[in-house]
Amino acid sequence: MSGPCPKLFDTEVQVNRKMRRAVARYVGGILRYPGKKNCSAIARASSVNHDAVYEFFENPLDDTIILQMFLDKVIAFLPLKSGNWYINIDETMIDKVFSTKIEAVAYNYSSTHSDTIKGLSIVVAVITNGRITIPITFKTWLSSKQFPDKHKTRIELAQQLMIDIQKQAPGIMFLMDGAFSSEGMLRFCLEHKMKYCMRFHSNKKVIVDGELAQVRQHDGIKISNKKKGRVVKGLYKGIEVFLVAFRRKEKRSGVKIIYLVTSENESPKKMISTYKKRWAIEKVFRTAKQHLGLRDCQARNASKQEAHIFAVFVAYSFLEIHKFHRGAKNPEQILHKLRGHRPGQLRDQFETFCSLA
Repeated sequence: MSGPCPKLFDTEVQVNRKMRRAVARYVGGILRYPGKKNCSAIARASSVNHDAVYEFFENPLDDTIILQMFLDKVIAFLPLKSGNWYINIDETMIDKVFSTKIEAVAYNYSSTHSDTIKGLSIVVAVITNGRITIPITFKTWLSSKQFPDKHKTRIELAQQLMIDIQKQAPGIMFLMDGAFSSEGMLRFCLEHKMKYCMRFHSNKKVIVDGELAQVRQHDGIKISNKKKGRVVKGLYKGIEVFLVAFRRKEKRSGVKIIYLVTSENESPKKMISTYKKRWAIEKVFRTAKQHLGLRDCQARNASKQEAHIFAVFVAYSFLEIHKFHRGAKNPEQILHKLRGHRPGQLRDQFETFCSLA
């Protein structure tokens, strides 16, 4: 990454100074304050009154447009022609366990809690090359019971994101876990000529060398003792795919065979390395939840919740850009350094980022 960093308000939307200040104050508060990221706490950390911070939510539609356009600028800013870049798409739960009146909150399974809990479910896309990761957009899942006219499956939401991203970064590869590797998704990728690599459930039936069998029982996919991985060409529901099998050491269960499905005929080593880049999105979720208050917004309106999520992602982008330029190991390292500075120093850096300085 080289050249000047994109500025938060360098967009086609005309943003008055009051709105600039409101957005910068809220995102800056997320970065500055280590506790719960609600308006009252951010106001105390910023030495302003509650109403000044709440201005961010006065017109959340404009806020989300501004923040989304900034993230779009980041994509244009990244050197996509240099090195290998990937789009990771995954779903995450934003806990709202005690919520009774927040729109779009529903009961869903949370892998973090290994249980069904109440919360917001969002499908997120990040762009990464393994060294820098930027969350670029998301869509909120709405339950069919609460929103029968607006409901879409998580796979359909992912497909909407993919179409938009393909326009900005044509030819980029999409990485997803096994929850997205359905027949419909694979046909969608084939129809839109999209590159992909996804986890593949071992109980799915495929045809390899004319034989139909479950992936885990198929002789055509088995790995010999001398090899770590294997790539074979096959058919899944009539769709031509490449299947990857490789051994992975598990902490508790020893060695486990992992299966991938991909559009690319590459070596096992390259596809294994490519899929490992998917871990970048899990790091985004961890940092956003543990340090940037992704779960902390108490607003009842769904559009205000989405404005908060965009603000968290912009704050994360700020940390990632600084991490890259300063050679830090992770965004948390930059965050701790920034919080250790005088408030004025952080404000100066952030206002430059927001093109307020």
